[in-house]
Amino acid sequence: MLKLLFITTALLSSSAFADKDAIIDSLYPFFGTIDKQDITKTPLNGIFEIIVHDPIDSLLVSEDGRYLIQGDVVDLTTRQLMPMSGKVKLIKQTLINTINDIDKIIYPAKNEKNIIHVFTDVGCPFCKKLHSGMKQMNDLGITVKYLASPLASLHPTAQGKMEKIWCADDPAKAMDDYKKNNIMSNSKACNNPVADQLAMSKQLGVNGTPAIFLSDGTHLPGYVPPAILLQKIKATIGK
Repeated sequence: MLKLLFITTALLSSSAFADKDAIIDSLYPFFGTIDKQDITKTPLNGIFEIIVHDPIDSLLVSEDGRYLIQGDVVDLTTRQLMPMSGKVKLIKQTLINTINDIDKIIYPAKNEKNIIHVFTDVGCPFCKKLHSGMKQMNDLGITVKYLASPLASLHPTAQGKMEKIWCADDPAKAMDDYKKNNIMSNSKACNNPVADQLAMSKQLGVNGTPAIFLSDGTHLPGYVPPAILLQKIKATIGK
């Protein structure tokens, strides 16, 4: 049940690199510029956590800059995953928080206890399934804030449809109408945030929808039923 460490690639020759400047230089051809503050020691001797930003991700790299490690690292004494710094979640949530609420389609809970951001695609069947549970999510105290991530490779007409929804006089109603009844808004073209939000979703590492982000930046990929979603929220952020 435990995943093995999988050494995926040799990045450099066997020269040893002990300082952050050398690690930055060795990784530059593969990941571009890395800031020193994005290099953190881990409990695993000789292994550093590296944060990259396009897309935002956390990597484990040997201190000599030679090996990239993929997969879970498990402490066999505690049977727990090796803890990461948590920087990736913070960076992702900070980026999401740069979006003004006016550019989101929001379904507020009357007794709000939690907020989630969901990158959605109107052509995605599991996005429609998630949307069908909107009332239940709201009743559970979960406010849902939609962001756009139309995947052209799967749904080539989705971006145009989502732009019309975002340009509607009542975008929340327009989203409801389409996801529930396939009724498309006849709104006129306007300046809208769909393309910008799609670009952000790629930076966040979203490669499928729905992509749910909790208030601490935790990414839950795929459809999650409302009751299970609440359990995951409580287990992750404690409320």
